Amino acid sequence: MMLVFIMAILSPPACCAPTSAASLDLLEAIDRGWTYEATASSSDEGTSFLTLLLTNPGPDAHVLIDAGTAFHGPDDIQPAVVTEDLLVYVSAGATEELFLTKACGSADAMGATNGMPYEEGVDKLPAELCRILDRMNEELPSSASAIQDLVWVYTDDHDFASVYVPEEEQKALLDILSSEVPDFEDPGYAVKYRTPDPDDGARFTGEAMEARCTFNVDMPRAMECTVVLLQPDGERLTLLSDFHVSRGYRLFTFTIGLEGYPPGAYTMQLESKRFGNTIASRDIHLQGRG
Repeated sequence: MMLVFIMAILSPPACCAPTSAASLDLLEAIDRGWTYEATASSSDEGTSFLTLLLTNPGPDAHVLIDAGTAFHGPDDIQPAVVTEDLLVYVSAGATEELFLTKACGSADAMGATNGMPYEEGVDKLPAELCRILDRMNEELPSSASAIQDLVWVYTDDHDFASVYVPEEEQKALLDILSSEVPDFEDPGYAVKYRTPDPDDGARFTGEAMEARCTFNVDMPRAMECTVVLLQPDGERLTLLSDFHVSRGYRLFTFTIGLEGYPPGAYTMQLESKRFGNTIASRDIHLQGRG
């Protein structure tokens, strides 16, 4: 809410902007010679956002920074994807400082540190995603985490079933997706995608004999699952099949026998058996003899 208020006071009221001023999309403005500086920022409360300094070298203009616009930094850093439209008036020769809500454009890349510049270009994700973001902002009151899940559907090929909203908002989400996504199929449930947390894995000082992992899962409905171990060479080992997980918050602890397995990075995943998407995952790093 604080960021929305800041953007409101930075954008001049319509009565102060000349009605004859051109209207440009950000990418079009950049093609016409506008310059920008984008950096990763965060509030005192820990909310991350994008600070944008936008300079207009030409005549007065309105610029639309569309939801779905992606700012790129180094290859190993998550792109910053704008999640809400912002229309701003910039007078001739002026520089405006803007604060943009954002999501991460890659689930697997590293997050940006505060103050890191995005200097490797700007582009836009598919128009379909831009439309869905606009509607989610208008129609779903608590969509921040769902918007992040949705961005990963388009940047990381996550399943639409990974987009989690509270039960009372699921119908509205499915209505948006069914009207905006060609051939959309209702997955029948929504689960919250959880990023692996290294602190939840097990660390070994000697040869690994077994590993114990804990999954925290909030299931919106009961379903049959499998537990899979991904090995360093990419091979999948099914540990449990037809594993029933009931609706609601659950805490599962799995112990795996790993005697004779080579050192390396393993991942244990809880997957939906019917739809094949990952519900939760935990990284396990196995060390050899110390």
